[in-house]
Amino acid sequence: MQDHEREPSALRRLRDFTGELRRPRSPHGAYAHLLREDGRLDHDEQLRIMALLLPEQNRRSVVRFALMLTLSVTIAVMGLAADSAAVVIGAMLIAPLMTPIMSFAASVGLGLGKRATQAAFLVIAGALWSILFAVVLARMLPTVTIGAEVLARTRPDVRDLIVAVAAGAAGAYATAREDMSGALPGVAVAVALVPPLAATGILIDADQRVLAEGSGLLFLTNLLAIIVSALIVFLATGVIPTIRLCFQSSRIALTTIGIVIATVAIAVPLTTRSLDAASSSRQQNEVATTVDEWLGPLQLEVTNIDVNGPKVTVELTGLEEPPGAYLLAQRLVPVLGGDAEAVVRWDQRAQGVARADTPPVADPADVAREVIDAWVAGLAVDGVQLDVLDLEYDNGDVNVVVSGPEAPPAAPNLSDEIADAVGGSVVLQVRWIQSFDPGLAAEPADIRLDRIVRAWIGPRSSVRLIATQIVGTDVFVDLGAEGTPLGLETLRRLGLEAVDGADRLEVRILPIEVVEIGPDDFGTPNLD
Repeated sequence: MQDHEREPSALRRLRDFTGELRRPRSPHGAYAHLLREDGRLDHDEQLRIMALLLPEQNRRSVVRFALMLTLSVTIAVMGLAADSAAVVIGAMLIAPLMTPIMSFAASVGLGLGKRATQAAFLVIAGALWSILFAVVLARMLPTVTIGAEVLARTRPDVRDLIVAVAAGAAGAYATAREDMSGALPGVAVAVALVPPLAATGILIDADQRVLAEGSGLLFLTNLLAIIVSALIVFLATGVIPTIRLCFQSSRIALTTIGIVIATVAIAVPLTTRSLDAASSSRQQNEVATTVDEWLGPLQLEVTNIDVNGPKVTVELTGLEEPPGAYLLAQRLVPVLGGDAEAVVRWDQRAQGVARADTPPVADPADVAREVIDAWVAGLAVDGVQLDVLDLEYDNGDVNVVVSGPEAPPAAPNLSDEIADAVGGSVVLQVRWIQSFDPGLAAEPADIRLDRIVRAWIGPRSSVRLIATQIVGTDVFVDLGAEGTPLGLETLRRLGLEAVDGADRLEVRILPIEVVEIGPDDFGTPNLD
């Protein structure tokens, strides 16, 4: 009894399913029933093509297929994780999936149901193993960034379908013509099979289900397109006799029709997606051009433009203030329609230049603030509690507003200390605002407001109090001033705190001109 007759029946069925075909002593005997003398291919050429399309299948060939596929997936995952196109191309070149796909296409056309089943089993099992192994590899890596190489395989459109059809036709033609076999590596790069599967595994591990569906759709698109284009080329070149494809078996005919229908079903949404993408791209370009025209000569960098229906969000960065958003919305009307909406986000960016041998110059306001803080801390040790409410520095003028229950003591050396720290002469003015006085608990709100405003003005001759008024929850302070007084925000805060229930304080400024009149400006009466 022969060895294979002693094998269990289950093992024999598995051997039949995986297609262990003993190579016959004569190739002519293996493929004699497939050969046709139609004048397009000679006998030897037909034998060579059949040997390529229907290779020997045994356990060793399956192991070799699995090994090369595993290595290809490993390289693809590493290339995608590193966002390296060169490494991903290397994975394409050694991927073995094209062989069973071509074998399946030829088996369908030749009416070889068993070989078609074997090839389909290898393709499906290989695809599932590629995804599973990619998930394992992605989980083992410390970090995997979803970079451009991964994202490029998550948005298939009709262009990917056309590339797959052309690549599949080129692969089939290179198989049928021995002098064109050098084109097969280029075909492997053009039609990516393993990288989409590796991307699917990476995205599943990252819990990006929607993107994973996109990369899986890309693989399915490539697979069906290759099979359909290979069938057509095999028919055109005489590898598959037309009579076999059409009349050999109803199952084969139904399989072929099903593949074509599935390809068309995928082509329709891919075409729609491509048209939408083209329309969106044109709209994006028109919006970008409109934004450039809106900015004009301003030195601003457009970091992002997001178009969502009639709403456009523009993100800018730079030193100059951009034009108004309303002007941009008006310009967008011809592109987006009458309900165009513009949202402008501007990040003011200052540019700093420094030398390693030149330390930076401190801000005089920060230097003066450090001296004032040290002075206030020293008073606290003596029991005088003060809070620095505001400090402004303007060309040597230092205006400080402090608050506390008691007036600060005289500090004649304080201005000298600030001048020494700043490195130049200064004019110091300290204004004190009483924050709490138990004896004034019953003080009316209007009197308290008037007192706080006068304390805020202090000795400044360039600011005069005209009137204060409280109307419900609104507080009005009328000032006469030469220009815009310093510390208006402090005045608003203190005024609101002084009036219980106030929620708005408006400062109205009447421009005045301060004229210094000397004694010589008055006439001296002549008493003679």
